[in-house]
Amino acid sequence: MQLILAHSTVLRMIAFALLYFAQGIPIGLYSIALPAWLAANGATAAEVGTLVAITGLPWAFKLVSGPFMDRFSFPPMGRRRPWVIASQLGLCLALLSLVIVDDPAAELWTVIVIGTLINGFAALQDVAVDGMAIDVLPVAERGRANALMAFGQVAGFSGFAALAGWLLVDFGLAVTAAVAALIVAAIVTFSTAVRERDGEKVLPWSAGQAVPAAGSRKPVSFRAIFTDLLRVLLLPMSLLLIGVELLSRASAGISLGFTPVFAVQELGYSSETYSSWMGLTGGAAAVIGIFLGPVIDRVGAGKVLSWSLLGSAAVAIVFGLTTSLWNSSVYVATSLMLAQVFSQGFFISMIALFMGICWSRVAATQFAIYMSLANLSRSLGAGLYALFAAELSSSATLFAMAGFAISAVLLLRLFDAEKHDVGLARLQGERSGQGNGSNLDAESSAL
Repeated sequence: MQLILAHSTVLRMIAFALLYFAQGIPIGLYSIALPAWLAANGATAAEVGTLVAITGLPWAFKLVSGPFMDRFSFPPMGRRRPWVIASQLGLCLALLSLVIVDDPAAELWTVIVIGTLINGFAALQDVAVDGMAIDVLPVAERGRANALMAFGQVAGFSGFAALAGWLLVDFGLAVTAAVAALIVAAIVTFSTAVRERDGEKVLPWSAGQAVPAAGSRKPVSFRAIFTDLLRVLLLPMSLLLIGVELLSRASAGISLGFTPVFAVQELGYSSETYSSWMGLTGGAAAVIGIFLGPVIDRVGAGKVLSWSLLGSAAVAIVFGLTTSLWNSSVYVATSLMLAQVFSQGFFISMIALFMGICWSRVAATQFAIYMSLANLSRSLGAGLYALFAAELSSSATLFAMAGFAISAVLLLRLFDAEKHDVGLARLQGERSGQGNGSNLDAESSAL
């Protein structure tokens, strides 16, 4: 039985959800399980914030890999698939390298350096998968695919966070890393078996050839790519959405540095309990997120994004004001669940908004830049929190998170999709007038 993405809607949905699941594994390890374990073993908020900030940086530099993927490919194996397989193999090896760490708390900088490498390969895979989705997903499948990809990533980091929380406590980092590598290795096997289009090679030495849909397009120069990117990124509505993204993701970055230390050291939960809660609530939120696709189609991504940000701000403010209820596990778990649901709503609707403003000529790289900036602002938020953690109370930190989210909502009110469409049409007309590469405009801007 041949597994060809171009032939099967079901296979496309499964494949992209599974590929996003793979990149969720290092996120669960370095954003949830390890910070909680370190907090339980005496790490300060500044140290945890530093871990999150630095290891998250590779996600902010996906824009570097995007142009290379647009410029270089091996069409006989598919335009993006070779990049997917190579990045997943690198991710496996990087995860396995963690087995050299005997005491993560004492060797924190070794853990940080290896984690940066791990997230580097995960981010590289993310760009390759997004590019593959742009190439093979029909327009009618974009909404469903976005929701399932978001579900896959959250299921990956939530599920592995819960598993890693237990593995770290009972077996240590080496076993945890080996299990993570085995899971990714299984997904690499799947990626190797699945081809983008019929007739392509399974491996470089296999029989097959490039098919016209994937391999006939002429390479684009770096100069053309960067020129078009700069022009579309500097459109007013693009800059406005980047501002919304920076504010909202900075709030998320503060949360990543604050929450594990707060839960373990102030509320008194074990690192295993915290990781399990994050896994369960994140998984539930991911399931709920699947149903947000039709809602976004009906009311618009902008409205869902505003509701999600306001909901996140409300949860942070109410929780910060109700310190007397912090000893109630039910109250804490309920607040965490609501925060996860609103976070998932933000993730899916933000993707949909950025999807809608991409220019088809450079959609893969443009989208990678938007996602890179999102992760950069999250790292900046975590780093900012690390600088001021000792001076901020828990309630003050929660209020700061809410302030960033509310500021993002106020800025979002200025967004006008029609104005952006006018700007895109002008750019398209100018490019068409130059007679340069009109075949590129057949690409979709799905992701």
